Amino acid sequence: MLAYIFDPQSESATEIAKVVKAIGLETKIIHSLAELITSLMQAPPRLIISEAFIQGYDDFIVLEHIKSDPGLQRIPVIIATSHVSRENIIRARKLGASGFIGKPFDKSALVKQIKVALNIHDLKDDRSRKPQPASQVKSAGQKKLSLSAINNERLKSQIMQKIEEVPSLPTIVYKVMELVNSEKSDATDFEKIIAQDQALTARMLRMANSAYYSLSRKISTISEAVVYLGYNTIRSLVLGASTSSLFKRSLPAYGYKKEGLWLHSNIVASLSRRIAIETHLTSEGIENCYVSGLLHDIGKLILGPFAGQQTENFARLAAAGQELSLIEKELLGFSHGDIGRILLEKWKLPRNLVETVWYHHTPEESTYVPRETICVAVADAISNQFGFALEEAKTVSDDDPLIRHLERLGLSPEWPQENEEEIRQLADDVATMLDNL
Repeated sequence: MLAYIFDPQSESATEIAKVVKAIGLETKIIHSLAELITSLMQAPPRLIISEAFIQGYDDFIVLEHIKSDPGLQRIPVIIATSHVSRENIIRARKLGASGFIGKPFDKSALVKQIKVALNIHDLKDDRSRKPQPASQVKSAGQKKLSLSAINNERLKSQIMQKIEEVPSLPTIVYKVMELVNSEKSDATDFEKIIAQDQALTARMLRMANSAYYSLSRKISTISEAVVYLGYNTIRSLVLGASTSSLFKRSLPAYGYKKEGLWLHSNIVASLSRRIAIETHLTSEGIENCYVSGLLHDIGKLILGPFAGQQTENFARLAAAGQELSLIEKELLGFSHGDIGRILLEKWKLPRNLVETVWYHHTPEESTYVPRETICVAVADAISNQFGFALEEAKTVSDDDPLIRHLERLGLSPEWPQENEEEIRQLADDVATMLDNL
């Protein structure tokens, strides 16, 4: 009797498998949705124990797929998840789950649920019933998911695996964010934390002393930088210095020059700050715009290699006037905003940053920090319009969303052209600062 254990987390899946094996069932551990779909078509199991919440997919996607497929719906499914709530338990039951157990789980409780699940149908009748030919099971599954759909799910699984391979942010970043949010912290607290990393300290001091910040005197310590620049700016500097190595990659599918994404991200960050000041956001909101601008395209780091495999399709759809995020979703299953959201949630960054990165191409969908999201969207569009870090500039039509977003911020549609000299100088200052790091 075969049981599938579906869980993206290896440790959790292994622990469940030990319990299932101990009561005499054969087990197969599955970590990706694509593998699960393929396995179901080849050899449907007698029992499935599944995680319900998988990054990048709808909640309870496995349970819904099993119970909506005539060839699979008789398979008992037990949900095993750390997301335990009354609402989730009720939803799982309504969708047809045979059991629900929280993680970390109690072994005896899991065994009890397995026995109940396997006795939902009369096992004697089940054994005496003529087995359904594998070919029929496979065809039933194929009605639900075509070969193209399976390939799409496999691609999405590969993309999700790439996200898991991205390292977490350095501990110093989280400690600095805690200090920023603490009313009791002072400049010496920042000094103590940041000074633990000499390379980071040196990079931050070079950034603080660059022409970009135009300070009246040379800064020689982190404490001085905190006093002159403020807590939120220090947070931005720490994040920028800590993520620079991630961004310095070639992404030809997106039309950037060498290390263009790093330059583009920093220009958008600085321009987002400038626009936020122009539109009278709070000091915290202004610096949030900077950080969101810095991270807005981080999803492209994950999608870049996959986009590179479909350069011709990207070019064809772009030439037809299709918007980049829609092209990504059509060809890769995710937009870079979607991937940015998943990655920032993995890093446990604040909700306002997550939402701005997620919706920077569709700021009208932002409900938590709409003005911050629009500021970043406008900065991104202006950077592309002026061709900063790109192989070639992008044209702006009369019906371009940029015009609408500028008006929502209370800015003139001609604002980019009216401030072009200042914007280009800002981009030059950012490029100079990065060259000196």
